[in-house]
Amino acid sequence: MAYTQCYLNRATVVVEPLSLIFQASFDVGIVLQDWKTAYVIPMFKKGSKTDAGNYRSVSLTSVPCKIMESLIKASITSFLDKSKIITVRQHGFMKHRSCLTNLLECFESWIQALDAGFEADVIYLDYRKAFDSISILRLIEKLKVCGLKSKVIQWIRSFLTGRTMKVLIKGSFSDLMEVLSGLPQGSVLGPPLFLLFVNDLLD
Repeated sequence: MAYTQCYLNRATVVVEPLSLIFQASFDVGIVLQDWKTAYVIPMFKKGSKTDAGNYRSVSLTSVPCKIMESLIKASITSFLDKSKIITVRQHGFMKHRSCLTNLLECFESWIQALDAGFEADVIYLDYRKAFDSISILRLIEKLKVCGLKSKVIQWIRSFLTGRTMKVLIKGSFSDLMEVLSGLPQGSVLGPPLFLLFVNDLLD
């Protein structure tokens, strides 16, 4: 009980200054540069440890920024739910529409086609490094077309541009490198922004 109370007291002390920082960041549409630096750690998967292809990169980003992202995401999600912009054919990263519902709908359409005497041809597309290859300029234009508020778009533009990264291996950092494209790995805003970017793909 005492531990819980101590935790709540500490949280209360942090909430007010963080809320002021969040509000100021949103009002001016600028994300702090420290929030836009990712520390990339290579995580070994399997196979030979001397092969760089056997490692998966994990990005460690700012925790306060993730909290701010959650607030922005809640606003975007609410807007998308009301406006019905995201196509009903999208299943990944969607509430109540997962990879399983996608598979079930596909099976149903295939069975209907076969029962009607047709053949069913299936084509799978795998986006290689899909999040990493997104054009930020095109994404911003799509956000404008979707009707998101200008302040939200301004904050997202700042969040996505001017990003940097360092690679951390055995306690040593690489030089700071600029990230020129794509959505930040491990970010809270990555999935909903990716959905908006590919939403018109079927058209």
